[in-house]
Amino acid sequence: MQGLTLAIQHSHLPVVVQTDSSEALSCLTNDALLRSAYGQIVLEIKDLLGSREFFSQKISRFQNRVADQLARYSRTEHATAVWLGSVPPCIEDLWPLDCNSLPM
Repeated sequence: MQGLTLAIQHSHLPVVVQTDSSEALSCLTNDALLRSAYGQIVLEIKDLLGSREFFSQKISRFQNRVADQLARYSRTEHATAVWLGSVPPCIEDLWPLDCNSLPM
């Protein structure tokens, strides 16, 4: 949630949401999980995305290595961080490989 908020605050460009989860992607366009344990989170994300044009895209798990590595970093280091205008050392080699194009 914090990452999405920061993206909206620091850019006026459309937001691109990429995920390797079909279920998570479908939640952005329908009300499937609103009554589940994740319903409140889904509503908060939809509220944030409602303030900006956004594009969603399903990507393969293989294209999601950066997100996986950042999640692993957060768990092992017990920390959260923001790198504005730079790339964290833990993904220096991965981020060029995960750049996914989005047809608009």
